[in-house]
Amino acid sequence: MVDFNNETTVGVPAVDIERVSILQRRHDLLEAYEDYKKKRFNQCNVNISIVRVRLISLFLQIQPLLKRKMKEPDYKKMYNDVFNSTDEPVLLDIYQSINELLDTLRLTRIDTSEVYDRTRWVKVNKAKGLY
Repeated sequence: MVDFNNETTVGVPAVDIERVSILQRRHDLLEAYEDYKKKRFNQCNVNISIVRVRLISLFLQIQPLLKRKMKEPDYKKMYNDVFNSTDEPVLLDIYQSINELLDTLRLTRIDTSEVYDRTRWVKVNKAKGLY
């Protein structure tokens, strides 16, 4: 989590602090879901409230982003599902949608390196008449 009481935070751009905050909320949600599933697999009677609360927290954190990037009916459906649904598949679907959006924005993408085509130089040389 971002330590706002630390003097080094002052020199960090706000966008970087916001990115870390979003990633922290996403991580918290993932841990809550992991704990929920672990208890379910052990046949414990567990409710999904912590997962819902953390999903709501992440949703509220990125709500303006979702509103900008999603079509109006899709956004309204997600909004209603986040705040009203207790159904695990619906909540998981929302989490996956948010994850895909964060990946599209390259916030959670880990495969960022460019794939280098080693045969490209042959095509370039042929196009320039050097081959």
